[in-house]
Amino acid sequence: MPSSPNNPRCISMNLLEMAGILKASLGIGENIAGVKLFKSEEQIPKGLAAMEKPLHYCSMVLLAMQEGKSFFARPDSHACKGGASGIGLLQCPENIASGTLYFDKLHKCETKEIGSSIAANMPRLLPGSTIATYVAPLDKMIIDPDVVILMGSPLVARRIVQAVEFKEGGRASFNTAGIQSLCVDATASPYLKGEVNVSFGCDGSARNSGLKDDVVVVGIPFALMEDICEVLKTHYEGWDKFMRG
Repeated sequence: MPSSPNNPRCISMNLLEMAGILKASLGIGENIAGVKLFKSEEQIPKGLAAMEKPLHYCSMVLLAMQEGKSFFARPDSHACKGGASGIGLLQCPENIASGTLYFDKLHKCETKEIGSSIAANMPRLLPGSTIATYVAPLDKMIIDPDVVILMGSPLVARRIVQAVEFKEGGRASFNTAGIQSLCVDATASPYLKGEVNVSFGCDGSARNSGLKDDVVVVGIPFALMEDICEVLKTHYEGWDKFMRG
């Protein structure tokens, strides 16, 4: 059964071990990012400092990966309201919900109605269900995340999917639209569905946060992390040896 925030699995491997296994087995040089979506004030650990200025959520994730920075953000610290709405901090902005942004400004669709359909089909947390976010390198987090995000080549995504299937079987299905990749694809979708999701990125993250065009983005529910890491640690070398002959 897929895990979910309401159906967690017991985690015994620590965050430092998980980050180390992912980096070593997948050849990732940057940090792995962890994301915690706080639902109440009681969940927020003491000592998390508020941000000095607003940032896009995708920038928080990229800076955690590339520069090892950590971000504790209330709704007003999220510069992108579309991204903030995707992870439950705010109501979806009217220009997104109506399709106007995707049609008039971004030219992502043939009609405004199609733009509205794109927005309506995005997996989003309920508005106000998240009161604050915490994004940091996985091995530096002071609390277990809800979602883990990594980036890399298609091989990185392939190995993650293979590790899940090693335990679960079946086939993977991905939910993406080339829009709102870090917030909706890599965070909201894994959080809500309890399944790994792979995204091809989005133009907004590329423009605002420097997301590269030649990487895929992988979002992993934290409850799956221990199984994934155990499988990769034990089997990735054999998979690579077979692949390369």
